[in-house]
Amino acid sequence: MKLEESLTYSDILIKPSFSTIRSRNEVSLDNTFCGMTLGLPLIGSNMDSVMGETMAAALSSRGAVGALHRFQGIDENVQQFYNSIDLSVNSVNSSKYNKKPIVSVGIGHNEYERAMTLFEAGAETILIDVAHGAAIHVVEQYDRIRSKVGKNVSIIVGNFDNHESINSFLHHIKSGQHPDAFKIGVGNGAACTTRVVTGCGGGMISALLDCTQSKVALIADGGVKNSGDIAKALACGASSVMVGSLIAGTDESPGEVIYNKETNTIVGKKYRGSASLESYEVQGKLSQHRTPEGESMVLPYKGSVYHILDSLSAGLKSSLSYTGSRTLGEFNKTAKIVKVSQSTFEENKAHG
Repeated sequence: MKLEESLTYSDILIKPSFSTIRSRNEVSLDNTFCGMTLGLPLIGSNMDSVMGETMAAALSSRGAVGALHRFQGIDENVQQFYNSIDLSVNSVNSSKYNKKPIVSVGIGHNEYERAMTLFEAGAETILIDVAHGAAIHVVEQYDRIRSKVGKNVSIIVGNFDNHESINSFLHHIKSGQHPDAFKIGVGNGAACTTRVVTGCGGGMISALLDCTQSKVALIADGGVKNSGDIAKALACGASSVMVGSLIAGTDESPGEVIYNKETNTIVGKKYRGSASLESYEVQGKLSQHRTPEGESMVLPYKGSVYHILDSLSAGLKSSLSYTGSRTLGEFNKTAKIVKVSQSTFEENKAHG
């Protein structure tokens, strides 16, 4: 057996190069992804403690996009989809960017019905969201949905960890059209314990570099702690990056609010993995054959998500300027990465 290397965000840096960019204002983050026009290559995670209509509208106002979660009734899901669009249309600075959120579905007949109902409601991007996407029942769900919605709807499938599993998925497709993007990352999330429970998974950087061999659009999902990690994911082949804990704990996230009873002030918000025990209880998925692969926690209260999004955008523009890239397309082609030592990792931090 060959022992392969597994690298994550902390194991690499982007190599700076000569730049003719005089100001970060010369850098544009505008891009197209799965038929959407975005001004920030960011997708808000489809977790019930992260994403709701308020968060989706906030992301839209900054040129990003939200992925609505599926842990709700179908009618409630449709109403949330409509509300997200209404709020996004009325939000500031969103006129030229995508206003429709991504919708999420799972496996099985009920989730197929969810997909069809949301499609009829006007959904243009569907995410088939499964912890391990490289499975025959996921292919079958994809084929069933694709055969009904045709080519006019973008379909994203996740999650995957290597190009062999993506290629096998593509090989089994019978509907004739490949997915528009694949979500990459197994066990990367802040609330995920898949690697501990199953022993399966791998570092995001190695997964992205491997999956680029399949020549498909990729979403880096999980493990992002800052704008530098977003830049690293894009440099390694991701077309977009999904974030959860980074934008959770904010005014716009729907997580349960935690108060300091003595001062009556907000101190945090609940955040939970989609495969946590608490989430399984809500979903009615507790059984002897299934064990939780996530945790619930309280994140410190962060205030408005708009400040976080603006900071991420500014940091990403700085990264592009360090490599002499005026666009994400240039950045993806020219950015070079280097592997770092533990000493370099420690030196990355403020250490005065």
